[in-house]
Amino acid sequence: MAVPKALTMGALFLTALAAISCVSSNSNQFDSSFYTTPSKFPTDAPGSVVRFETMAAPVVDSQAWRVMYTSTGVESEPIVVSGMVFSPTGPAPEGGRPIVTWAHPTTGIEDPCAPSRSSRPYDDVQGLTEFLAKGWVVVASDYQGLGTDGPHPYLVGSSEAHATIDIVRAATHLDGVSASSNYMVFGHSQGGQAALFVGQIANDYAPDLRLLGVAAAAPAGELASLFNADRDNASGVVLGSYAVQSWAEVFGYDPSTVVNSFASKRVERVAKRCVVGASKASDIELGIDDVILRGRMWSADPSSTPPWQEQFTINTPGQVSIPVPVLITQGTADKIIAPATTAELVTTYTSQGTNASEQLLPGVDHMNAGKESVPYVVSFFSSLVK
Repeated sequence: MAVPKALTMGALFLTALAAISCVSSNSNQFDSSFYTTPSKFPTDAPGSVVRFETMAAPVVDSQAWRVMYTSTGVESEPIVVSGMVFSPTGPAPEGGRPIVTWAHPTTGIEDPCAPSRSSRPYDDVQGLTEFLAKGWVVVASDYQGLGTDGPHPYLVGSSEAHATIDIVRAATHLDGVSASSNYMVFGHSQGGQAALFVGQIANDYAPDLRLLGVAAAAPAGELASLFNADRDNASGVVLGSYAVQSWAEVFGYDPSTVVNSFASKRVERVAKRCVVGASKASDIELGIDDVILRGRMWSADPSSTPPWQEQFTINTPGQVSIPVPVLITQGTADKIIAPATTAELVTTYTSQGTNASEQLLPGVDHMNAGKESVPYVVSFFSSLVK
């Protein structure tokens, strides 16, 4: 049956209007000079705001800022990191608004992969709308070296945790945010690892803040087990390339000790790409380099080869207890983070006295674990905010 012309034009108008609304609430225009490290910045106060600029509001009755703030690097050096801050508008409750610090999943290791530089920067901040509706501030770090100067220390838990905590401090210094010193952390995949490390170091690193709880969706937990499970598949090629290139730059390791000589240039090319769609992608996009490298990339197992193995050990969470409640979620259809490794991680934490619980997500794959965890995380955090 033919559609009446008036109806067709009306539908086109509504579609165009929706597209315009989407762009206005999630567009991301910026000058790349924003990310340039200034010649001078505070070196003794992590979480100081170096610069900021407003961004388009993600939802009605909210406001957003792009920020550069100080943090602590992988060698305990003072650095600057970029990220985003979101806040409800209107009067804040007495004592200020609680903060949720979002730790993002793997996006890549190059500057264009920084979430705050994305063309649609809000899409992968899982729970953003729900947390704002609760009246909470949301902050989202890019992590060290993503967007800003220097290499990104990929899967280095302390570096991720420092940046994820210090953007909380930065939010408390921004006018119009009215943030309290109470915060919670939610992360997915790489960000799940970051969230767990936040829980492990928060009391020592940021005694001026009060961590209420930790939520980690499909976290990068048992790193050696995960590497060996994924080493010859598509995700293993991409994530392995990120780790090799990152650790070579950050720690000075020689890739030729673990990567086949014919593969080195291909690994470098793979490592320059960003993960397509980050946590919303149905899969990691494959290129010709990825296909060629599958099953042929490694000359030795880095998880058991010095000095690479040290990073697997140091950056596996669960070596110390977490003093606040922990919720770990895991999709049963996850082919990147094996559900058995997450169960093992939960057991490790509980054996240390951590109040950790696991929520399984039936039929959920890795890329959707963050999104599908949101209702459970909102409920969990709500029980912690008094």
